[in-house]
Amino acid sequence: MSSSMSHNTMWSFLSIVGVQFINIMTNVALARILSPETFGILGMAIVFAGFAFVVQEAGLNSYLIFKKGDIQKVVSTTFWLNIIFSVVIAGALYFSSGAISDFYDDEQVITILHFICIGILVGSVGSTHRALLMKDNQFKNITKVDILAEIVSSIAAVILAVYINGLLAVSAKYVFRPFIQSLIVFKYSKYRINFVIHMSELKELVLYSAHVLASQLFAYMNNNVDFFLVGRFLGDKILGIYTLAFQWGALARYYLSGAVMRVVFPEVSRQQDDPNKLKDMYLNVVSKLAFITLPICFGLALVAHEFIYVLYGDKWIDVVPVLQLLLVAGGISSISVVGGPVLRGIGRPDLEMKLSIFSFISFTALVLGGIKYGLIAVAIAECCRVVLVETTRLCLIRKYLGVSVRALFKLLLPTVQSLVLMIIVLYGINSLAIGINILILFIFKIIIGAAIYVTGSFAFNKPQSKWILDYIKKKQAA
Repeated sequence: MSSSMSHNTMWSFLSIVGVQFINIMTNVALARILSPETFGILGMAIVFAGFAFVVQEAGLNSYLIFKKGDIQKVVSTTFWLNIIFSVVIAGALYFSSGAISDFYDDEQVITILHFICIGILVGSVGSTHRALLMKDNQFKNITKVDILAEIVSSIAAVILAVYINGLLAVSAKYVFRPFIQSLIVFKYSKYRINFVIHMSELKELVLYSAHVLASQLFAYMNNNVDFFLVGRFLGDKILGIYTLAFQWGALARYYLSGAVMRVVFPEVSRQQDDPNKLKDMYLNVVSKLAFITLPICFGLALVAHEFIYVLYGDKWIDVVPVLQLLLVAGGISSISVVGGPVLRGIGRPDLEMKLSIFSFISFTALVLGGIKYGLIAVAIAECCRVVLVETTRLCLIRKYLGVSVRALFKLLLPTVQSLVLMIIVLYGINSLAIGINILILFIFKIIIGAAIYVTGSFAFNKPQSKWILDYIKKKQAA
């Protein structure tokens, strides 16, 4: 990675990881106060409400980042279109909340949906300026905004859970967080908003954005069809268990890789005319992602029992086997999912859209076929989907960037060797009946797993080990 890209990636990583750390700690506190059913009700609402979040985060804003040259007209046009779309979507969600409640046969869903509608409207005001910060590589400022918003909304959620109502607690973050973000994000923007939609910009904007938005909508449906079906057929308690498992199972895919993807897209857009640089960038990013995300995912899967018991208590212990499968799926997809912003950055969002459609159709079929057998079958369906979709994505990257499978395999082999060594040792410890306190056992496994992976990395993966050491020395010197 270039120094600027590494710098931006680090801030993006701090933003996502910082926000998720606060979010996870808040959820741990809420999980000890509230029941799995409450989290299940939230999951039911988010399945439908998430469509609005996708519209705000993708489509129009992606074109704004992709666009070169003078973008003042695009800024104003995007701003007002975001407002208009958000009003329409929030209105549709508000008036359909009763039907959604009837679908799940749970009236409490309505309360959460109404709060989310408020958050959608508030969030639309700052959506365009947030995209501009990404375009201008102001990831440090994005980090400040996101962490502050998460702290405020988390404090509000815990206070509401303790003193007022559990449903208000899980709903509060969807109002407070976008309000704080929209309020502060204007401080860092250098662009002014004109009270006009420039029709001359609409054609190109709509053509590009339609493919991105369709891709993201299908990706969203693909990522939530399991929540939809689990909530409908297995009930709110089982959905609460699945929601918690998915949150941790998606750790690498959405949070760690997501931090990199936010930086990769603008970077690829700037270098879209230089295939050799794009190829080198892709391989470099994938190798570093694998080095970081794979040991986290597989290591957590091997200490999942102790992890859930220590953090959440024995009432959540049914999460463990589902979590382990989702962590495996998340680890695999965390490596190749970065191909998505690469395809968008070279001007081919249509390919990502087609891949999302394929993913949605195949995953829906897999979940429908397995849901009658319970949550384990749903998690296995997710593993199968990941193998199908990410293999296809790699084929597209091979075709459009010229990245060979052999080169990719050679690049990842040292990381895999270190990972296998760690898995063997931790699996061996798991097979022993060690009669010590579960917290001590949990810490012991983490230390041993980390030590083995680091040792294996120095033995098999010297380039990535040197990269980490050089980066640490650079930061210490600074």
